[in-house]
Amino acid sequence: MDSEPSKGDLMSDRREAIGAVGLSNRGDQNANVVKTLEMSPEADEFLSDLAQRSGLNEGNVLRLALGMFKVAIDAKQSGKHLGVAENSDVLETEIIGF
Repeated sequence: MDSEPSKGDLMSDRREAIGAVGLSNRGDQNANVVKTLEMSPEADEFLSDLAQRSGLNEGNVLRLALGMFKVAIDAKQSGKHLGVAENSDVLETEIIGF
């Protein structure tokens, strides 16, 4: 790849999981929607662990997860597959941002 695509460039082969789908927590705080989320203690522990391991807060972990889920759904609806590869040379799309 000759140049680094912008975070919002949906035509590139790199996808920034938060920025590419407009789920960033930047901007006007009045535009945010507050949601109440009910989860099991195990899911709460899992979320806390992911936040701690990634250095993100729990809200940003959830936003990143939503962005990654959107990439997965879009790929599936386009007849593509989603997986984990040992080598980035074989990737058609790279998910970045974490």
